[in-house]
Order: sequence, then C-alpha cells, then structure tokens
Amino acid sequence: MACLVRRSGTAAALALMAASTLVIPADAQVSREMAGFGRVDIMTVPLDGKIMLRSATYTPRGRVLISYAAPGDKDERDLKLALIDEDGRNMLPVFAGQVPVRAKDNGIRFMVFADNRRIHLGDFILECLPDLERCTRSQLVPVRYPDGLAVGDHVAHRWSEVIVSPDNRHVAWTTLFANFSALAFVGELRRTADVYTIENPRIISTLDPFAPDPRHADGVIPRPVGGGEVKQFVQGGTAISLVGAGRRDTPDSVVQDLASNALRPVTDTPGYTETTIFSPDERLGLTMTTRFSPKTDPAILGLVPRPYPGALNMGLGMFAYTYAVTGVRGAREGNVGPALIDIAESERQPEYLGLNLSTEPDWVFHSPMSWNPQGTRGIWIEGQRGTGKLRIRQVALPERKPAAVVTPRPFRVAEAYKPFRSDMAPAFAKASREQNVKVYGKAAGYITYRRQQDGRIEKAYYDFDDGDGAIYQGRETLQANPASNSTYVADLTVKGTHRGEMKLKITFGALGNPLPSKIVFEKDATGARLSSGHAQYDGVRLNVADLAP
Repeated sequence: MACLVRRSGTAAALALMAASTLVIPADAQVSREMAGFGRVDIMTVPLDGKIMLRSATYTPRGRVLISYAAPGDKDERDLKLALIDEDGRNMLPVFAGQVPVRAKDNGIRFMVFADNRRIHLGDFILECLPDLERCTRSQLVPVRYPDGLAVGDHVAHRWSEVIVSPDNRHVAWTTLFANFSALAFVGELRRTADVYTIENPRIISTLDPFAPDPRHADGVIPRPVGGGEVKQFVQGGTAISLVGAGRRDTPDSVVQDLASNALRPVTDTPGYTETTIFSPDERLGLTMTTRFSPKTDPAILGLVPRPYPGALNMGLGMFAYTYAVTGVRGAREGNVGPALIDIAESERQPEYLGLNLSTEPDWVFHSPMSWNPQGTRGIWIEGQRGTGKLRIRQVALPERKPAAVVTPRPFRVAEAYKPFRSDMAPAFAKASREQNVKVYGKAAGYITYRRQQDGRIEKAYYDFDDGDGAIYQGRETLQANPASNSTYVADLTVKGTHRGEMKLKITFGALGNPLPSKIVFEKDATGARLSSGHAQYDGVRLNVADLAP
C-alpha cells in the first residue's frame, strides 16, 4: 500500500494533502481516501441527548457497550451500562448499580470477555447471564489480586490497565508502585463461590536490563526491555501489544511474544506513540499518537536515534506524555490522533504515519479504542477541550475486505518470566533505582550511563560505534523535578553513514501545572533562554523554538 512517511515542513503538509482527499458533508461525517484503506468515513455515533457519555467499547457481537450518567449523577462509581447499535440506535440497559471503592484501585475500565457475558472492570467482574444482549441476572464479583500487589504502602495503583485474553481465562495488567516504577504481569482467573482469584502470576517485565559483558570486566550488555503498560492480547492470546522502546528515547508501540519473550516494534516515530489496538485480523491498527500535531509533537526528543533506548533511557517519557497528551486534553492546542495504520507497513517503514483520524481541533482523543468483530469499523472516545463533554467517534472502512480473524491459541509463557511471590513487590518498590554502568561498542568506543535517586540521569558517548554505521560522541543530562522545573540538555553528534546532532536545552515546567510540563522559554539570570536549540538527523531538522506557544 502507499504510505505516509514523515517529512519536514511544507513537504509533509503537501504529501498529506496529496495522499488523502477531505470532504465534510452537512452531517459532519468526514470522508477520506487513502491507498490501501480505500474510502475512510469518520463520524460521531449519535446518543440520546439526555445521557452523558463516560466510556464506550465494542462487544464481541458487534454492539457498542456504553457507560453513561443520567442528569444529576455525580458519583462515577454509580455505574450505568447499556448496549447500542453501531449507529447509536436500540439502546438496551444492561446494568445499574454502585461499584464499591477499594483502596489502591484506579477507577473503572471496561474489558468485555470474548464469551460476551462478562466485563472486567478492574477490581470487579460484572457477570451478565445468559449474556449481555439477554441479561436477566447480573452481579459484581470482586477480583483478588496476588498478595503483595493488592495493597500496601509500596503500591500506588494495583493496576493501570487490565486486559483479558481471548481464551477467557488469562489476564494481564500493569501495577504502579509508589516509587514511580511499574511491573507488568500475566495470570489466570479462577472463579470460586464469591470471588475471582488471579492465580499463577508471572512477571513479564524486564527486571534487570543489563547482563555482564564477557569481553570487558567493567562493562555490561543492555538487554531488550519488555513489559511496558499492557494494551491488548494479540496473536490469539500468545502476545501482548504494549508500550515500549524501539529505536528512540520516546515511547513507541511494540508486541511482546509471551512464549519467546521476543519484542517486535510496531511503530517507529520520533514523537509520542503509546497504544496500538489491532483489528481482529491484525492487519490494521488504531494508534494513539502525536505525529499529526506539529506544535505539540515532542519529536525533537526522539528524532536522533540513540543506542539501547530501553535500557539506557533518559527518562523523557513522562515529560513527553504530560506535555503532549495530558496538556492537550486540558488546554494546550493540539491532538493525539488516533491514526489508522497498516500494521505491516508500520513495522516495515521507518516513520510511517498512516491516516490521521482527528478531524476537529477542539476534540481530543481519549481511551479506549476498539474494533467491531468484522474489522470494518473502529471506535474511540473524544473529549471536548474546556467543556468535559465526551463523544464516540467511529471510523468506517466500507471498501475493506478483511482477512480471517485471528483465533485463540494455546497460552504459553517463556521460562524467563519469573513466578511472582508476595515478597517480591515490596522489595522491588523499595530497591534503589540507581544505575552506574559502562557499555562498550561492538566495534569501538563506549557509553557511560548513570541514573541517580535524586532524578538526575547522565549519559556520555565516547566515539561509541556498534558497527551499524553510526558513531556517537557527546553527552545528555536530565535533572528531573516533577514538582518544579526539569531540565534536559543534549550536546551530541552522530557521524558515519547516518549523520545528526542534538544541540539543545529544554526546561519543562511542573507536571502538576494547568499546562503540565510546559516548555519554559523565559531567560535565566544570565540572559540565556531556558529552552533553545535544535536536533537534526539525516537532513531533517527540528527546532525547540517551533514548540513555542
């Protein structure tokens, strides 16, 4: 298929215009044409004007499950669920009741099981019998997480995302700890008289990102880092789409195979790309991304690829997220997609863009995203900046001929995934995050990397050459202070087959500001700008000044 690849300035805008045509009919449906996708229609799913939308996701039978509030409802734990058709018609209430508050929970999620009769809410599973469409009896059944993850001062939230395998038995989740670290797990649900218990939990995150270097007594070899925030079971339940690192210090979307522990990059963009939700045939994806928002895309942080960005990460992800996602959902003008992507093209083509599904500047993407069982329509939530209103957006692909749906496969996990014990979580959460390592290049030179407890990260390159045509020289530093200003400085050159440089300083404001991680352009006491400079790689140049509001 034809694809869109990132280009600088006017060239990128012209390429985008040439690749797609845009028509906005009177009903506000947007239609686009793009090679490989055919006609793409983007529209809002109409809802009864008397209800307030909270969330929505497709069910396995192709209806849309909505969570909503009635006039006067203020407590988000007062849960109301209904089914609607894809066009918003035939609303069928399914459940109304109070979801109890449990310490260390993280709100409510809506993951519909493949059996179409259960919904994983995070801390409870809602059972609807005989199924969602014919629900005559429903009940909330609590979920018991493994000891050591459920409660404790070391736990911030026992889950940030929870996903369910197509086998209806296995689940995966990410636990957030009080020291800002996280671990991802898989486990098996077992139903007893009054509870679902997660049994046989295993850690799928990389616990130690470094192996000893047999050639250098003072060196280490970085390992691929897996187990980021989980998003979706794929490959019939044998792999997980999650947040990870590809070639860059900014996040991308990867697939982690559970049987082999192998990581497969799905996207490669210099900005912020976090979530890919695969279509049922796993040929297409809906991707949360900043790639179409030039004024808020933090691509300057990831334009220059750096060696081993998972293990030797500069800690820029939280600033990229709060600047480009949290801030844009609040008051900062911009968008976070989503993008419609061809999975094979995205995996094959560096900086592949796909098709922008954001159509109105005041409406911003919110989770979740989902596909209908045919793989011809997808939905996501959008919020109107400044009002708090939510709506369901839908993309329809009327000319698409999907391949066969990927069916469930036997669940297997790699030997490398350690069985979880209750004493492991407190120890992990209390362990020092300090690192001080040296990585030798496969051909020449080395990198020193130091991460300190006070939020400082230092990385220095000494003619580092891994034999891939790029030689690195220079330094990067980050002094993180989430409650105040944080400063990232890069003075780095790349020579060889690929040529580039980072000559920049970026000062981010506090994460809790009304405009979180605002890039501070004021001058310091010496008259120098707190944020300035540029990044350049293989002829593409990005300037810090271009991010000025």
